[in-house]
Amino acid sequence: MALSDEFNSTYSPRKIGDNVLRIEYDYVKFYYDFQQRVMATAYRYNDSGGTTLTPFSQLDRDTLVEMRDTLVELGGKPKELPPEGPTLNKPARGLNP
Repeated sequence: MALSDEFNSTYSPRKIGDNVLRIEYDYVKFYYDFQQRVMATAYRYNDSGGTTLTPFSQLDRDTLVEMRDTLVELGGKPKELPPEGPTLNKPARGLNP
């Protein structure tokens, strides 16, 4: 998955440590923590702000691979991502028997 050229030209990736990549875009900062396997989102807009944590299991795999590759390019040493899990199986019967 390739991110849009417009986004790629305006976001600022930065290595925070061997396992953390920060992506800054406008008033939002995304911290991809490959040790804890969470993405922290921090935003500040005018006088308000906040943070959220999202486990990697809820994020798009292609984006995680791209962010990990970016961290490695910047000199980080994150662990490999775990293998992709199986998709959920369809139920044998639908809702209407």
